Amino acid sequence: MSDFERGRDIKHKKFYGPNKDRRDYGPGGSRRMPILLTKPDRDRDGDKDRSDARSPAKPVPQPTIMVRVRDGDSRPSSSASRPPSVLRKENETAQPLYHLAGKHVPAENINPLAPPPEMKGPIKLLDESFQFVDGALEYLLEQSDFLVVGILGLQGAGKSTVLNLVAEGSVEKCARAPLFKPQGPEQLELGSHCTSGVDLLVTPNRVILLDTQPMLSASVMDRLVQLESSKKFVAPEFTSTENALEIQSLQLAAFLLSVCHVVIVVQDWFFDPNILRFLHSAEMLKPSTPTTTPDEEIIEYFPHVLFLQNRARPSDFAPRQIKLMQDIYNRTFLRSRLLIQSGMGIATGDVANVLNPSLCGEPINLFLIPDLFEPEEKGQYRGHPGVSILISKLRNQLHGVTRNPLTHTTLTEKNWYHYASKVWEGIKKSSFFMEYSRLLP
Repeated sequence: MSDFERGRDIKHKKFYGPNKDRRDYGPGGSRRMPILLTKPDRDRDGDKDRSDARSPAKPVPQPTIMVRVRDGDSRPSSSASRPPSVLRKENETAQPLYHLAGKHVPAENINPLAPPPEMKGPIKLLDESFQFVDGALEYLLEQSDFLVVGILGLQGAGKSTVLNLVAEGSVEKCARAPLFKPQGPEQLELGSHCTSGVDLLVTPNRVILLDTQPMLSASVMDRLVQLESSKKFVAPEFTSTENALEIQSLQLAAFLLSVCHVVIVVQDWFFDPNILRFLHSAEMLKPSTPTTTPDEEIIEYFPHVLFLQNRARPSDFAPRQIKLMQDIYNRTFLRSRLLIQSGMGIATGDVANVLNPSLCGEPINLFLIPDLFEPEEKGQYRGHPGVSILISKLRNQLHGVTRNPLTHTTLTEKNWYHYASKVWEGIKKSSFFMEYSRLLP
């Protein structure tokens, strides 16, 4: 150490003391104090004034608005975190979503006012074991403006074809992509049926179509024997398989007469007395309308019945022949409570001038459809105004028929579905069919 440094150290100790930069922590020793380097207060105040003069004033922070999204997400979003252009674009493209107030409204992102999914084909209402299926409930709405149309007939009479015409309204559409599967060449060769149980289809204009298996069919009886052997269908009360087949067909007919606004009875020739006898028996065995409370008055509901002759010949459209058909049906159902005079029919005067009540007699619900694939020749009179005109008239008459209430209260589509389930359970438990089966040979 030089003499200069040694002298500076002596002056420092003399002025501040020998232990100025040390602190006594007891007998164990000492610890050096940390040295903090900082500016004086006056210098720090001057620097702050100079920095405030150079930088602009900070803007006052805007309030944050919490917006709850409408798509069911519970996470809040801040409008201040998104640029104005994005917000303006979202407001222009966003579609309003309306929710119905009620406890039944789910919490998912579902629009209750949106229409149900469109059906691409029929689904089962009653399966081949005659069990009620609840798969059609998702296609039904909570509204009361609907029409239920069922169909009955023998095997091969054209039930599925008629329902395809009612649903599509065009022969070309039915031939290209039929909704109800018609009987093909394989079924014709084997003598088998296409529909088992009851199929259901809901059209976009809210018409519920019910296609049933053929009545009194030998193919159905063969299927019934197979189900009995596999223990899927047991009917020990019946004396024979033929009686079981007839009771099963009567149950289906009574079911349609209880839940349909219109029942179409299809025949491919005029006339079959067995079908008319069968229809009378179904009307007699049909149970009463179920009531919700014991105090309600029991009422009897009877639908509109439309007799439809499929594959009619040109001679069947003559006024004399139509008058004969209507006279026979009037006499046969003179004491019946089925509605056979509802304004539906071919002899209403608006299809052709010759088909009017003055020439054809008192009109009833009788309609004729010719062979859809009959060849048409120019200039040749075929006896009817045309297939397309007849199909359009049939659809207009079905859609415009008076829809009588099925129960004491107005039913919605979904309520009708539950009502149909209740009716079918009552038909299966009804003692009328068991008593009637004992009278069969």
